[in-house]
Amino acid sequence: MDDLFEIKLRVGGLYYPLKIKRKDEYMYREAARRINDKLNRYRERYPELSNEKYYVMAAIHISVVNVMWESFNDTTPYRDKIRQLDEQLESFLSSEPEPLPRPE
Repeated sequence: MDDLFEIKLRVGGLYYPLKIKRKDEYMYREAARRINDKLNRYRERYPELSNEKYYVMAAIHISVVNVMWESFNDTTPYRDKIRQLDEQLESFLSSEPEPLPRPE
């Protein structure tokens, strides 16, 4: 077994039992803390909304942050540039060397 154990995360006043790997406990508890912080901020800023809307707003915020990190970690432009430089280097190395000019 992968050292699974059950924790109860409190999110938005409700408890959620989860079976997780022991090594991942901190991440789950930190995620719950961040969600609760975001929910509380929305509740303070917009006290007239329903709980459902607070959850949706928190989910949107977390998803936007996730998308930002994904685009930040996109290595495609670097891989494309490396491929281009590699092709140029291969072309240079496979071409005949130009003769050196003779001194006069």
